[in-house]
Amino acid sequence: MTTTRFSAFAALFMTALFLEPAEKWHYPVFTTALLLLGVVVVAVGLTRRTLPLFLIAATGHFLLVEFPDVANHIIVEICSSLLLLVGIAYSLVRRERFPTDDDCFELVRPVLQASMILVYVLAGFAKLNTDFINPEVSCVGSMIHDLARVAKGQELGVPYAALLVAGAGMVVVALVFTRRGKRAVPSTVWAGAMGLVLLLAVLAIPLASRIPSTAAPLAVMVMAGVVILWEFVGGLLLIVPRFQGPLLAFSWTMHATLSLIGFVHFGALAVAMLFTFVPNQYLDLMAGHLRVPIVGRTISRVHAYLGVNVLTGIVSGLGSRLVAAALFNVSVLILTWPILRALVAQAPRPAWPGVSLRNGVTPVWLFAFPVLLLLHGLTSYVGLRTAGNFTMFSNLRTEGPRSNHFLLGRNPLKVWGYQEDLVRVIRIDDSLAAVGLDYKPLQGYQLPVVEFRKRIHAWTKAGKTIPVTLEYHGQVQETENIVDDPRWRTSARNWEMRLMDFRVVQPEGPNRCRW
Repeated sequence: MTTTRFSAFAALFMTALFLEPAEKWHYPVFTTALLLLGVVVVAVGLTRRTLPLFLIAATGHFLLVEFPDVANHIIVEICSSLLLLVGIAYSLVRRERFPTDDDCFELVRPVLQASMILVYVLAGFAKLNTDFINPEVSCVGSMIHDLARVAKGQELGVPYAALLVAGAGMVVVALVFTRRGKRAVPSTVWAGAMGLVLLLAVLAIPLASRIPSTAAPLAVMVMAGVVILWEFVGGLLLIVPRFQGPLLAFSWTMHATLSLIGFVHFGALAVAMLFTFVPNQYLDLMAGHLRVPIVGRTISRVHAYLGVNVLTGIVSGLGSRLVAAALFNVSVLILTWPILRALVAQAPRPAWPGVSLRNGVTPVWLFAFPVLLLLHGLTSYVGLRTAGNFTMFSNLRTEGPRSNHFLLGRNPLKVWGYQEDLVRVIRIDDSLAAVGLDYKPLQGYQLPVVEFRKRIHAWTKAGKTIPVTLEYHGQVQETENIVDDPRWRTSARNWEMRLMDFRVVQPEGPNRCRW
């Protein structure tokens, strides 16, 4: 079966939608059903007529079951799914103008590009604050710590850092030595190169352990600057076709690294969205086939990517985060290997012209979807929700009269006061209060009343008894069960609770890293 550009993108996007619930399998029945539906859709044929079945199932679950307490990338998946559904319907109605699935892909491609650019830019803009560059609390420091912990782990006595260096080195050697030349590379040269890679891997651990601890704050500040440049400046430069190639390479390097500490699901979404910036002549390379040595059969690279990521989802659900990341990165290598080979080929190689956001076939009204993403990304600054709006791991604080943002320190855009209507939780048993997927500790923190009532509603549905001591409007209140307290009883969710999601608020000090 021929792999079209549309079906290739659809497969990548379906993978992202599957790996989200497969990260922890909190909804095992739904996740299994989604996997089986994906298998059926791929077996029947991944086209603009079959993809909507998968999109409706995945997006419907996000909206009906999990929203509004969803991660930032799920917001992008919801918006992109709705865009694809509308774009597919429009292309089928205008079939004479968009006769093929690839024409439909060209229709939605600029809007998907604009959406990814906005995600990067809004995330980078949120990091322009005093605490993100503060080595004591910066989220960059937390991530460097997590990566260091991964590097220090071992498998059969071999440090993970050595395995990672060896794996990356072998990929580079394989790329360099598979360049199209007139003569084959001698086996002795192969052996020497691989030996050098393994030597570097062995030396990586003792060299890393000798880095002085005083260098850590400087490393955090440097990496904070790199992240801001990547997301904010690099995101803007993705608009310019000539810069897209190197930015795609750097972006994927960052996402591949972040996958090692648990961001495989976001990495899968990034792969799908960054796919839209790849020029067509290179997309056609990805749509080719590869021979599987063990079974002796030829399969589509896209199908291989899907198959490996089914394993990624299963392994991730079993808690093997590093193995899941390794499988995911291998799947991306399988998919992009023809492109990498073409880029290092001696000659000739396809030009890399980039992909313009203007193509003459996309109606302007479709860009309403990125506009919605933009408005959603501004909610922290106008006084609405502070979570799930691309401020993830940014150290941003907008609560109160002053923000820690360099450009919006006085909160000039704030209109609503939800972030200032706060409850301070003095005493609570956080183990009893842990209802839902990822509820964080509340004791010692403040919480907007809207979010606090969401918690009370969840406790009510779970039949919990939650003794709480809190402070609200300067008055200390103590209750043996907040669920039945007439001042706080919440039997149903109002529209504010259905649409907004807030982080806990730190009472004082530099704003520490939070999701």
